[in-house]
Amino acid sequence: MLTFSLDNVSYGVNVHQVREVKNFEGVKPVPYAPAYVRGITNLRGEVVPVIDLRKRFGIDTKKENGDNGIMVIVQSKPPIGVMVDSVMEVLTLPNNDIESNSDSLIADRSHVVMGVAKHDKELIILLDLMKVVSKTDLEDLTRTAKGFQIKVKKVTPQV
Repeated sequence: MLTFSLDNVSYGVNVHQVREVKNFEGVKPVPYAPAYVRGITNLRGEVVPVIDLRKRFGIDTKKENGDNGIMVIVQSKPPIGVMVDSVMEVLTLPNNDIESNSDSLIADRSHVVMGVAKHDKELIILLDLMKVVSKTDLEDLTRTAKGFQIKVKKVTPQV
């Protein structure tokens, strides 16, 4: 698993869900995007939407500084950038160090939490990153290779 932090809490994701880790180099905001969509960025000629995981999880946004934010690019088409506070390390843990009883987790969206891992004296919340950034959870926003496209419902005027 690849571990990262948000607000001094450790999280882990399957390393196979991550294409690459990149320093955060800024994004361009997109009008009408949900609050947790930070914007879009150019990654070697590919337009990549960037989700701020702090906002996605309802954590207060921290003040930006030079080393704030690392972008984790997820394996999807097109890829999605996920902004986190810092990427820490890749770990391999035995199964007996992982609790996967989601009934014991107190969360509205516990389907994205796969379990909790114990490493040294620290707890690591294991996430399914693909569910965190899934289309159904990204409201009515759709992605295209050119960036974002907003779905608009046509309304027929009543006469």
